Amino acid sequence: MGSITGTDREGPLTRAGSGWPPGLPVPLTRFVGRERELAEVARLVAANRLVTLTGAGGVGKTRLAIEVAAGVAAGFGDGTDLIELSAVSDPALLPGAAARALGVEERADTGVLERLARVLRGQHRLLVADNCEHLRGPCADLVTALLGSCPDVVVLATSRESLGVAGEVTWRVPSLTFPWPEHPPAPEDLESFEAVALFLDRARAARPGLAIGPAEVAAVTSICFHLDGIRWPWNWPRRELAR
Repeated sequence: MGSITGTDREGPLTRAGSGWPPGLPVPLTRFVGRERELAEVARLVAANRLVTLTGAGGVGKTRLAIEVAAGVAAGFGDGTDLIELSAVSDPALLPGAAARALGVEERADTGVLERLARVLRGQHRLLVADNCEHLRGPCADLVTALLGSCPDVVVLATSRESLGVAGEVTWRVPSLTFPWPEHPPAPEDLESFEAVALFLDRARAARPGLAIGPAEVAAVTSICFHLDGIRWPWNWPRRELAR
């Protein structure tokens, strides 16, 4: 299993291969930046049973959670799975959605939650519960029930707000670092900012060989500032505040 750190993530976790955990979706794009965030969240997952990544929509909670889960998967003997909840609108369907994500068969003679607990009890497994904010209360109940009956299960959740569960560790996902439009960097320094590195990575996927010269610096800087700087001031990267 490759390391979870490193901007380029060129190891087996970057591609669809035998090194990628089978319970997680294989990303179609390269993971850029967030070395410190990866290491910090991985440390929290290793030390706590419920870690919730919070933050504004679009800040990157889901991708960060999946990358962290992939990086720590080797430490969970029974695997790691993604429970995607964005399409679940009825709280009553939540346990069933979790069961299907985990491949747990539903039976008429057993409640879904009880069946889930029976299957997971005794397993050392990491569950990634993604997009919990619209079902915050029911998700909190589900997580509480599973963690209470399955002592070796760990949950990494994503939500715009914390779930409010006892023992929960909440970690707010920051914006990517970005340059100020008033002080655009030199072309050779652009990619030292994570937001620009991500923007250029995706742009070069569409147009290989794309180069940024002095004439394009202002436009790229403005785009990345407005995409990642819009959450100022509560989420302003410390690196920029020091300027």
